[in-house]
Amino acid sequence: MKKNIALSLLFILSITIGINAQTYNYYFGNIHAHTSYSDGNQDSATSNMTKPLQAFNYAKNAQHIDFYGISEHNHYTAGMTNTLNYYQGMADANAATTSSFVALYGMEWGVISGGGHVIVYGYDSLLGWDNFGYDVYVAQNDYVNLFKKINEQPTAFAYLAHPAAGDYNNLFNTAVNLNADNAIVGLAARSGPAASTNSTYSNPSTSNFIGRYNDALKRGYHLGVGLDHDTHNSVFGKQTAGRLVVLAPSLTRADILDAIRQMRFYSSDDWNTKVNFTIKNNPMGSMLSYTGTPTLVASVTDADVSETVSSIAVYYGVPGSGANPTVLTTVTNTSNLSYTHNMANNSTYYYYLKITQADGNIIWTSPIWYTRNDALTNTPPVANFTASSSTVCAGQTLTFTDNTTNGPSAWNWSLPGAMPSTSNLQHVIAKFRTAGVYTISLNASNAFGTSATQTQIITVVPLPTLIVDQDTICSGQSDTIRVSGASAYSWNTGQTTGTRVVSPTSTFNAVVTGTLNGCSNYKVVFIAVESCVGIEELVKNHFLLYPNPASNFLTIDFKELVNEKKIEVYDEFGKLLLVQKTTEPILQIPVDDFKNGIYFIKIVLDDKHITTQKFVVDRE
Repeated sequence: MKKNIALSLLFILSITIGINAQTYNYYFGNIHAHTSYSDGNQDSATSNMTKPLQAFNYAKNAQHIDFYGISEHNHYTAGMTNTLNYYQGMADANAATTSSFVALYGMEWGVISGGGHVIVYGYDSLLGWDNFGYDVYVAQNDYVNLFKKINEQPTAFAYLAHPAAGDYNNLFNTAVNLNADNAIVGLAARSGPAASTNSTYSNPSTSNFIGRYNDALKRGYHLGVGLDHDTHNSVFGKQTAGRLVVLAPSLTRADILDAIRQMRFYSSDDWNTKVNFTIKNNPMGSMLSYTGTPTLVASVTDADVSETVSSIAVYYGVPGSGANPTVLTTVTNTSNLSYTHNMANNSTYYYYLKITQADGNIIWTSPIWYTRNDALTNTPPVANFTASSSTVCAGQTLTFTDNTTNGPSAWNWSLPGAMPSTSNLQHVIAKFRTAGVYTISLNASNAFGTSATQTQIITVVPLPTLIVDQDTICSGQSDTIRVSGASAYSWNTGQTTGTRVVSPTSTFNAVVTGTLNGCSNYKVVFIAVESCVGIEELVKNHFLLYPNPASNFLTIDFKELVNEKKIEVYDEFGKLLLVQKTTEPILQIPVDDFKNGIYFIKIVLDDKHITTQKFVVDRE
């Protein structure tokens, strides 16, 4: 391959595959890199780059980069010191995305010493465990709950970074876990070099994690294989010519992420090699059930015509057998393969390709799973499915299990009121955010036609809205906190009524859970304790907060109060978001990155808590 620096023309080859003649394009990129928002941009002193937006703008000028992902470490010790940085990174990705470049922003969850790193995309909040350093709590090293949280967000997925043999609760050495299998879409065949400062595409990764790929497949996991850069210096997209290659209908963020979720991707040492691997016109990542034997078809193209194919090897194995895959067949000195596997009826295999080019570059594809079932008739499917429940509380998920007969090979779900609202997966996990009554429908198809539509009614029950009538209490006094909006209550301190008498001497935090019509919601009760005498009254009388509600900036007017003040901003759950000191009479606080909701500003004068005021962010 010519690793030259001259800008090459964008070359996209389209292929038409699948039961519905879906057209896919090839897009090249990377989803593993870091900026100074965690432990990246380690060369910032010379590169002057620190922000995700700078990284995206650099990457979009790299050769053969159609999409680029920044996956910041999720925890404080690796540099994620503020959840607002995570939101800024997502905003930067939006700003950098164009019609010819897609920017992605996600996280790399976990610690290597505690069980391994998991790259997460499609999750709009920071998952973590540090105090004040997360939006959604998942304890360190708790991969069980991590995968559960990912499954609760239908747009999210997990991708295993530089996996070691014992990582992720010993996932590669134990029987398949369905919760993990639903969350994980792939792992890296190669990663890095993480510390590379090369910007001439000439520092390829020599790591190899195909052993972990085989371990996962033989345990019964359904996952693909990719390549990532793990970039920690400001050479985004330029340290190596290796690429993650995605098959998607168009270059949009939704299509790129969906293609990764569907496992339509492969690992390529070469920056422009295109691989078409199908069984019965279905692409890599497909799980198929047909009558008769499968014929595997593959073709390899490269715009650099001198880069010929030395060999195409087909690996195959039995999912869940515990046995490593072996080579089924190999062809040499050709860019095309067609092979029929004479498998027994009622057996299942997975197949993937290892393609070696004459210059030594290697391409590994994601698998295709194939079940031979000769009992299937040459008729369209009969759609049928079951829901895990016909009633669900708002914000919760349901699992829809396909029970279609007559060998379906494609599924079309309509899920109004849910996220996702549509799906082409066989089985679907969907989250219902809004109360209401919804009709879920499924039709399925195979080579012989499309089924009639099967429907089921789902009722989504609203969560109770808890209202607390107390915001502040004077130190040394007793007061009653009243909670309304539910029929039953429970506090984290053991009380089971909607009222509590408290006499706190410092800021009071408690969690109350309310239940109504079988659905529960919780609220963190954050009560500020004030001295209520002397200078405190002076501060409160000379302290203005506006506009309230705020949308872009919140202004604090201290009037003639010239002492140094410390300002602390908390969300409604008591999480500290911002600390700032000032001697100025007027202070403006940007709230652009704050979500709509209730917040509290605490004023500290001479190291003494003086007052707390509530404000609202509302951009609607």
